Amino acid sequence: MGVPDLRRSGCGRRHTGGGRGPGKGQKVGEGPSALVEWRRSMGREARPRMTLPTPSGAAYGPRGKGGGYEGGKGDVEIPPYRLSSLIYDRLVGEVLHQLWMENFERLARRYELELDRVADVACGTGLATAYLARRGSRVIGVDRSEEMLRLAAARLRGCARVALIRQDMRYLYLPWKVRTLLCATDSLNHLLDVEDVQRAASSFARALEAGGRLLFDVNTAYQLREGGDDAEWSFGIEGWRLTWRSEWEEATSTATLTMRLEREEGGEGGWVEVHRERAYPAELLVTLLEGAGFRKVEVLDSAGLGKPGARTRRLQFVAVRG
Repeated sequence: MGVPDLRRSGCGRRHTGGGRGPGKGQKVGEGPSALVEWRRSMGREARPRMTLPTPSGAAYGPRGKGGGYEGGKGDVEIPPYRLSSLIYDRLVGEVLHQLWMENFERLARRYELELDRVADVACGTGLATAYLARRGSRVIGVDRSEEMLRLAAARLRGCARVALIRQDMRYLYLPWKVRTLLCATDSLNHLLDVEDVQRAASSFARALEAGGRLLFDVNTAYQLREGGDDAEWSFGIEGWRLTWRSEWEEATSTATLTMRLEREEGGEGGWVEVHRERAYPAELLVTLLEGAGFRKVEVLDSAGLGKPGARTRRLQFVAVRG
């Protein structure tokens, strides 16, 4: 299926309510189910407005077992994606999106996915959401990060096919049920407890119509272990100096990525984000999905969509809601 022009797909007009989509006057809010309205103020912003703590004061000390990142004097810790959202697409988003898009088209053909109503859970900056809208889908983009949603809103300004919602994937409450639910680029790995993965699986099931399909991918322990080599990397990107280190803890199957960002023009101190991912055995995820009411659960190697092996880096799951 070809990708229609964004304007021809109805994404060049401001949504004003009606139908089964979001209504007029809805806006970004602090609650878990606030819808993003395409306001003029948001439309003018290429990047989100944010207030960051000024780097100053005590040094950012060691974290957890094995020490962790020891930052410079004056470093300040901020929530994940608070600042890295600004460079996410250039950093990893565009590369991951290209890989996801190629796999998605193959999966769409293989499983004859129904794409009239789709949820893009953990939508981030809206790359996949925009792609689906151009394809002709009515899309609900969901993310817990307000910074990510503001970037997605700027990207999708005027798109009547899209509703953006700030929600936690464990507690989805969508304005309408969908035929296909996507949760891409290892978003589920960010849930660090089995109980939270179970909640997310049940939440996905409630959001889908009977017979609808769930597609998500996760990083494997092999992928996170190989990346968690404790080596420190540093490079410049879009006016920022980024330093990161990934550490793997075998006992908990958890990788901790510590990112330090500072402006390249210099200054005392920087901002630190700590991101964590946990690897789950495929068998456990299948059990949790079946317990949530899914059937016909298939597990594929994301690289080629064949049978997974010992060196598989990313798993692709496809399941049908019972």
